[in-house]
Amino acid sequence: MSITGEPGGAPVKPGNSVADINAGILAVVGVLAAYAHKLKTGQGQVVETSLMEAALQQTYWHAAIQFATGQSPGPTGSAHILTAPYQAFHAKDGWINIGGANQANWERIADVLGHPEWRDDPRFATNSDRMANLGLLVEKMNAVLGTRSKAEWIEAFDSAGVPVGPVHSIGEALSHPQTLARGMVVDLVHPAGRPDQGSRLPGALLSHTDCESRDRAPLLGEHTRSLLLDYGYSGAEIDRFVAAGVVEALT
Repeated sequence: MSITGEPGGAPVKPGNSVADINAGILAVVGVLAAYAHKLKTGQGQVVETSLMEAALQQTYWHAAIQFATGQSPGPTGSAHILTAPYQAFHAKDGWINIGGANQANWERIADVLGHPEWRDDPRFATNSDRMANLGLLVEKMNAVLGTRSKAEWIEAFDSAGVPVGPVHSIGEALSHPQTLARGMVVDLVHPAGRPDQGSRLPGALLSHTDCESRDRAPLLGEHTRSLLLDYGYSGAEIDRFVAAGVVEALT
């Protein structure tokens, strides 16, 4: 939280559960590594995962800066911690991200914005100069970007070879043509019979394995009885659990 939010603002929680999700991914990596070890040696082992370690792992650049300088980086808003300009900017009708990840891209950005003189301006000439004068750079860029729409700027930057894209809402992201082309949104059927949707496991497109998602999220208690039967409980025992409120079961 100390590196998220706008400079000078209160600590901000990331919008998604970084530690929880990454800890699960790291657990999967550990299980797969342990399984490969078992296939080679026949020896099994315990796999651990940690929310704290999973969160720290995601501080890559920030941790490296602390190790190298002894200084803890603070929040930078949407700006990149090492490169400028590389952040969200406000066009006439909303936000776009522009990625000036190298000197060539910066020079293209200055040209697209109609200010080629910025390329040689001592305040912006190098990445170090731009980082040192980031506030002024953002102010000048927003003044120009505010004169045209997102679509106009995206077309202009894209044509110039500059990484650019709109800041989507969740709904816009889920309905984006690339999202749909990759099959990330899965059509399902709710138990009540109405259409439902879910998200496919990202990256799970294997050349020889069927990874298509077909199952919806279960309703509360939908599988309680079948699972407990699988674990050796009798029907009478499960009935007592349900009656006592120990478990929830639909049937």
